[in-house]
Amino acid sequence: MKRLAAGVLAAVVILTACTATPAAGPSGPAGETTASGLSPSAAAPVSPSAPVPSAPVPSASEPEPSRPTGWLAAVTGDTGRLAILGDSFASGEGAGSYRPAGDARRDSCHRSTYAVASELFPPDSIANLACSRATTGHLTAPQTLAFREPTQPGAGPGSVPPQLQQLQGFDPTLVILSVGGNNLDFAGILQACLLDTRPCTENPALRADAAVQLAALQPDLEAAYSALASAVAAPVLVLPYPQLFDAPDGGCGRLSVEEQGFARELVGELNTVIRAAVNNVPQANVYFVEAAQDALDGHGACSEEPYLHAANVSGLLQAADSPTANQELLHPTRQGYRAMTDAIVEWAAAYPVTAG
Repeated sequence: MKRLAAGVLAAVVILTACTATPAAGPSGPAGETTASGLSPSAAAPVSPSAPVPSAPVPSASEPEPSRPTGWLAAVTGDTGRLAILGDSFASGEGAGSYRPAGDARRDSCHRSTYAVASELFPPDSIANLACSRATTGHLTAPQTLAFREPTQPGAGPGSVPPQLQQLQGFDPTLVILSVGGNNLDFAGILQACLLDTRPCTENPALRADAAVQLAALQPDLEAAYSALASAVAAPVLVLPYPQLFDAPDGGCGRLSVEEQGFARELVGELNTVIRAAVNNVPQANVYFVEAAQDALDGHGACSEEPYLHAANVSGLLQAADSPTANQELLHPTRQGYRAMTDAIVEWAAAYPVTAG
């Protein structure tokens, strides 16, 4: 999704919201990128087959990732190929080790080698085409980047081609999609809760605006799902957004119990619309992975062991000056994406999906 806040004011406000110590993030720097052979042209497709770094071997202290069974094991085997599309919760925002989307040192897409489901496939069999801040429209239209550090001085932020255009030439055996939150401007609504002097739960206009945006979202989602499902033969697993806060049992800095509840309700309502859109798509290869919504339970933004970037004091201070750190606020850490991957594996083991 879009970044939660921008600049010093937002960082200071969020600083009062949560005080727990975060879970450990990626071992490398948050903005670490790797070289890519992708085309710098916004008009040309970005090759998903460009080499990517090898996934590191988990240390002895890290739990082993879930092992797929059944049909998911078949599509994630040695010949399996994963395509990841959508927004920041698909790209791996917050997990670090970002691979640039074009010919640059780094950019705002933040395509992580630790994105959801990436542990299930060989690194050179993954096409991460998702981009932070993407909406449903960016599946079929170019997306202007928020920032880009080009290899040649003087170049502008540029853009990336439509994600479905980038997908051409890559034949996935599984597709992961997370999109819709930026259409709703969920981050902007939550920012209002943090910045307004009165509780957002007492702002009827905010609730009314959210309801209008939710009502308009379903047709856009249906069109996006249908376009993607028509472009591939593989199963398309549509992810709901994980709950960012656990069920509140007390205040969290400036966020009251009621405001935390409002945030949870909004995520739930957004996911209800996503589920309804999946159910209305005529193609049979689109599935709603309900389990992902609760993947971060017990590790929310205000928990003692969060799986999100939200509570680290030094990290929030850095967010005032760093586009990378600012984007990562309220996005999962590597542990968070692993928890989401585990939820997908558990769902797939119980769900009667066929690989074809």
